[in-house]
Amino acid sequence: MDCRHTAYIGVGSNIGDKADNCLKGIAEINKCEGCTVNARSPLYETEPIHLERQDWFINGVAGIHTDLEPETLFARLKSIERAMGRSRDEAIKFGPRILDLDILFYDDRILHAGSLQIPHPRLHQRRFVLRPLCDIAPEFVHPVFGQTIQSLLSDLKDGDKKVKQYK
Repeated sequence: MDCRHTAYIGVGSNIGDKADNCLKGIAEINKCEGCTVNARSPLYETEPIHLERQDWFINGVAGIHTDLEPETLFARLKSIERAMGRSRDEAIKFGPRILDLDILFYDDRILHAGSLQIPHPRLHQRRFVLRPLCDIAPEFVHPVFGQTIQSLLSDLKDGDKKVKQYK
């Protein structure tokens, strides 16, 4: 397979066996025709934000090579979420979820197509995304802000108390 594009996928869960859900989600991405997982961050235990009365999350990031265009990749990720048991009833904004797969970056593209926004619009504010992303792509440059992932992580002001490496 000649994978022409690089994408970074945020992975998270706070229902059931959260770490296993994340690892299964990454394995399912790797099984998708046109996708190859080439990097995976450690998993992190993270405090919920916005809707705080829920279980803590497990989060990580996968780096992939893909032949799929962003919209097709997005549809495949949503299909994986559904196959693993995520329902739209579970889709309370910032609420509990069995699996959440988000395209963080797709090459250096900037895309706004309905519910698909690349780069992910809030990733630069989220330690639970930047910390694992920094583990696998610290020098990747955010195409909107022109800063590396390491720099964005260093600029966060919220401290490390909300994100700790999982086991």
